[in-house]
Amino acid sequence: MSGLRARMLTEIELRVAALLQEVAAIDAAAKGNEGGFGIHATQLRVLGIMMDGLCGQQRAFLERLGGDVTDGEFADGAAALLFEQIPGTQRIWRLFSGALAARRRPGGAPCLDAADLAAAEGWDLCMSQARNWSVLDADVLRAPPLVCAEPYPEPLAFGRRALLGVICDAGWRFHDLRLPLPLVLLPADQAECIWMLPALGHEVGHDVDQDLGLTEEIVAALAGSALAPERRALWQRWAAEALADAFGLLLCNAGFVEALAALLLVMVPGSRYRALDPTAAHPHPRIRLLLVGAMLRRLGVPALADRAAALESAVQALPAPEDVAPFLDDVSAVAALILGRELRALGGHALGEINPELAADVQRTELLAAFLASGRLRPSPDRPSRFPVRLVPAAAGLAVAAVGPTADAIAAVQERALAFVGAIPRPTMLGGAPLSAGRAAYLARLARGIDFRRSR
Repeated sequence: MSGLRARMLTEIELRVAALLQEVAAIDAAAKGNEGGFGIHATQLRVLGIMMDGLCGQQRAFLERLGGDVTDGEFADGAAALLFEQIPGTQRIWRLFSGALAARRRPGGAPCLDAADLAAAEGWDLCMSQARNWSVLDADVLRAPPLVCAEPYPEPLAFGRRALLGVICDAGWRFHDLRLPLPLVLLPADQAECIWMLPALGHEVGHDVDQDLGLTEEIVAALAGSALAPERRALWQRWAAEALADAFGLLLCNAGFVEALAALLLVMVPGSRYRALDPTAAHPHPRIRLLLVGAMLRRLGVPALADRAAALESAVQALPAPEDVAPFLDDVSAVAALILGRELRALGGHALGEINPELAADVQRTELLAAFLASGRLRPSPDRPSRFPVRLVPAAAGLAVAAVGPTADAIAAVQERALAFVGAIPRPTMLGGAPLSAGRAAYLARLARGIDFRRSR
């Protein structure tokens, strides 16, 4: 038995070493800026820290198994490594390495890079404001999210405290998996359509929320609100998604509204939405869209108020299930609470203050949308200041709505939008400066806290 035990330990050690070699190869490609990988340098270092932590766990496990343990203890420990730790680590690596490899394919790289830049800008805007408000230390900051194109029907955000059950192989589930590097999954086809990328504002909002703990405060505020008790519990259930919609508005303004409405207005009459589903994470589309309209008005930008009026008019023309109607009276109060309530997690500031340049963002988005639709009067990508990449998908969404639903017209918007992104000066790396020693240590602690447990 001792010979077989020694062989198994050696085989597992070789598997761990092989994975680390793959991590090192992608890190070297980034350092050489192969295929534009250089902008992901910070994310790749964080990924390396995470993988080092996970593989370090496995080596520590191996060291214990190499000690004085019974055959039964060895078998149980080997089973944990072979069926939990190693597959879980491989699954994480497969997701991230696949996302990075996709950026080396010429056809997909432009849109994925645009998505990464947009997500990073939204993340940086929110986290920089949190630091300005002294609610977040620079050394407890994760890397900007990495966007991954996967075959899922809708965008998903995974990060700290996120459950990754839906992305695991059949029969597996990750419990309470905290990732030092957040991950945003977009449907593979959607990731290559720049006018659909305003959904990133919503998903980045989830990651920001997870770090700052905003939902907890909103849920508590709803518990003490004047909403009818029979509806209050559902509003609390929907709080995280409603909050993420607020981030979508704050980061992508009218482009987020256009992307959301284009989907939900078509879907509402279907059988799926003929009644309120009290188990759903999102409000019924009629409630959700009217809440978005109320938040648009709350933001105090005239052009967004006009968008709200158009959205509300479109929603009112849709069928309204009886059990949905009472919630419609709540949307103004809920919008005021989400955007206007002073939150401890934001240092006594309201969420509506997190983007002080919102009015200017709206103007820039509208100017670029006019160019993307017509091809005339292109705004400058770098003067008087660098044009925010996160606003290009928003403008593309408005342009697609303006040009009409023909493939040639949409393709022209896509081509102009990607060319405009290409003309915007790129940052040296996503997430700004290299990691400090304190921040690297924090991320390593997060990595060491990742725990895989098998569940059927």
